[in-house]
Amino acid sequence: MTVIVSKPAVNLREELAALKAKAAYIEQQFWFTGDASETDFALPRGWKPLHVFNAGSIQKEGASDDYEVVYDGFIYTVSFGTAPANSANVCVIGVRS
Repeated sequence: MTVIVSKPAVNLREELAALKAKAAYIEQQFWFTGDASETDFALPRGWKPLHVFNAGSIQKEGASDDYEVVYDGFIYTVSFGTAPANSANVCVIGVRS
């Protein structure tokens, strides 16, 4: 039996170097508790919201949908159209690059 081993056509070192050169980002979860009156939840400075969950359900971004993202030049704020229920867990997955 003869086995032939050939090298891949792509240089993997170049591929890895290109991946490292791309800007990577960090994800983190931020948890808030609804009180049935608060509609705005501010993230710490430098964090941008990626996904928003209210009581375990993913929310849809948009002016006529579940929430909007407001940016004042320093801080991103998730602003719900309707306040999350009392004791509802609000999770915002934020990113930082």
